[in-house]
Amino acid sequence: MRITQDYSIQSLLSQVNSTRERISTLQRNLSTGKRLNQISDDPSGVETAMRYRSLLKYNEQYQKNIKDSSEFLTFTSNALQNSSDIIATIKELTIQGIDSSSNDEFDAVAEQLNELVEEFVETANTRFKGRFIFGGSNVSTTPFTLAPDFSSVSVNPEGVDGELKAELGQGNIDRYNITGQEAYLESIDVFQTILDVRTAFMNHDAAALDTLIPDMDNALDQVLSANTKAGARINRFELLETQFQGEDIRLKEFLSGVQDTNEPEAIVNLQIEQTALQTALPTFAMRS
Repeated sequence: MRITQDYSIQSLLSQVNSTRERISTLQRNLSTGKRLNQISDDPSGVETAMRYRSLLKYNEQYQKNIKDSSEFLTFTSNALQNSSDIIATIKELTIQGIDSSSNDEFDAVAEQLNELVEEFVETANTRFKGRFIFGGSNVSTTPFTLAPDFSSVSVNPEGVDGELKAELGQGNIDRYNITGQEAYLESIDVFQTILDVRTAFMNHDAAALDTLIPDMDNALDQVLSANTKAGARINRFELLETQFQGEDIRLKEFLSGVQDTNEPEAIVNLQIEQTALQTALPTFAMRS
């Protein structure tokens, strides 16, 4: 009989301790807002939460890469727009020069072209956060150098055609630059074309200007085409960013469902456990 009574007391004590543990857990969950505070709370849930956090961390890095790539391309697009504006201005001066018969007008435009050529080369040497945007993969070396006498523009001997790439998603390695080769040298040497226009004005050669109009058109088309490529990539990256933002929302919802405390449910359960404890304690006191 004594053994039966001792067993009953031990069983009741075990129930009281278990209830206290559940109350402590529920109180901790309510105070932290998390139902997963240690691995023992729910090993499977903790593993799932870690997986969601890992995916969110990867997404954060992908979105940073997308943002950096988009900024680089936007800066590139602005430089290409400036380049095309300069070419359009030079073309307009070329058309005017064809009908000019005044040497003074030729000389005045030649002086103006000196400034435009310098601005054009400076634009082609634009840097973004210390990196030459049209240097290809050689981002630390000046891509183009204008001769002091305006006779030529030399190209970095290491090349200006290397691609810059970034990881913009799992298995998605994408390019985010427009090379100097594409923009200024691909089908036509834009630098040489505008230098030829300057030379024609220096020589008061209206006939030469006339023959350069098609080259000016091709030069403008080439730069505009490069800018179109930049714009298409910017749009694609913006779409990717939107997709990742949507995925972030879903992952955070999943993570919340796994690790966050369901407050209304936890409060009800806490009240139930506290009531059970209050009921059990007098019984335990009487039997012990």
